[in-house]
Amino acid sequence: MNLIFKHPWILLIAFTILNGLVLKSRSKKYIEANPELEKGYENYFKGWMFYGNIPWVIIMIGNLSGLTQNLFDYFNPKVMNPIVVTFHFSIIVLWVLSVRWIYFRNGAEFIEKHPGLFRISSLNGVSYATAKQVKLFFPLMILGGIIGMYFMWTMDFQIP
Repeated sequence: MNLIFKHPWILLIAFTILNGLVLKSRSKKYIEANPELEKGYENYFKGWMFYGNIPWVIIMIGNLSGLTQNLFDYFNPKVMNPIVVTFHFSIIVLWVLSVRWIYFRNGAEFIEKHPGLFRISSLNGVSYATAKQVKLFFPLMILGGIIGMYFMWTMDFQIP
């Protein structure tokens, strides 16, 4: 258990890579049916692996350099630890880049055109997100992150 709290970046990077590999595996049947989508899927997976691991690499740097002691340090940015602030800043930058991609660079349309990237499970089975659904629900996801970030910056979190 100490490994999870002392070196959380190992699991976080592993899960990000695993999720990327699952998405890549799911895309194979869509590429077989529509080979011209292959380049789009490949670009998406490269972006997933790069951008998705930025926060975890920052945690790794903080952990290995001794700037942070454990995962809980990242829940208390008010102490203004430089690596923790960098971590929080990276999250905000990723949000801004995501908003730019989805709304101004046709990212929502890309997701709709490339099935399997975002699946919606319901009682009727599995369906795939439309551009309209992505544009409607993405702000709710960001809002959840903003609320979480707000509480981390305003509450007095006691590190165990």
